[in-house]
Amino acid sequence: MRGFRLSDRQVGILFMLPFLVTAGAFMVWPVAEAVRLAFYSYNPLRPDDLTWVGFENFERIFNDPLFWESFSQALVWTGWSIVLQTLLGVGLAMLLHVALPGIAVFRGLLLFPYIVPTVVIALNWRWIFNSEIGIVNHALVSLGIIEQNIAWLSTPNMAMTSAVLLNVWKYTPFVIICVLARLQTIPTELYDAAKVDGAGAWRRFTDITLPMLKEVLVVVIVFRTIWTFNKFEEIYLLTRGGPGTSTFNLAVYAFEEGMANLRLGVAAATGVVMIVLLLAGTVVYVRVSGFGQEEKAT
Repeated sequence: MRGFRLSDRQVGILFMLPFLVTAGAFMVWPVAEAVRLAFYSYNPLRPDDLTWVGFENFERIFNDPLFWESFSQALVWTGWSIVLQTLLGVGLAMLLHVALPGIAVFRGLLLFPYIVPTVVIALNWRWIFNSEIGIVNHALVSLGIIEQNIAWLSTPNMAMTSAVLLNVWKYTPFVIICVLARLQTIPTELYDAAKVDGAGAWRRFTDITLPMLKEVLVVVIVFRTIWTFNKFEEIYLLTRGGPGTSTFNLAVYAFEEGMANLRLGVAAATGVVMIVLLLAGTVVYVRVSGFGQEEKAT
């Protein structure tokens, strides 16, 4: 055993092996299985009845008006969530970056929405936005902002707005943490020099802060877009995709096709379409943003 030694490369591979096995079992294999199942007709109540149908599942979803409605609503849901999370995340991160007494306490508290389980948040928000006994309507009526209660979860536009607000409230802390970490690495000498040159607060933000935040914002927006576009549990727990199908996104559409209608092949085809859309969108966004080009130039 004294002569048995591993090289640094072998030790590295050994340490990575548990992650590779886990990723293969829980990430790579499910994706590969979904791609395979997308070309079959499969009903879980008849597990032996697995029929090759080629592109029939894709033709079915592309000819389904509900698929396109879910796709457009997924864009609305994702777009507004990412825009609000980014704006609020950057703004709050800059406020939390200011050195004030007790600021560390506020930085710790901002993690609260992010660590609370989605089920707990969704159930609480169903009560908060209840049209009859919800605290939101009560507060708005008490302040004189509205004269009658708003049916937040029973009106199509309000239901989507409620779902977006839930997503923004829960995941903005992720953006804040990432942006705050980058802000703390920006040399203060840059701001001091800009002040000496007569640059105001807005000029310092646009010429120093934003360029320094560019790379982290690209990464954050990509990840938050992927996670939000694939989100299922928040919408389903809050509105069940309703009223009607007004808050369906592609994840809810795939769930309904697979679990409610027992068409797992159609659900898998929807998942494959989502993968292609997200992959293409990520590539285009990264190329347009110029992420990584500065390093290549140097």
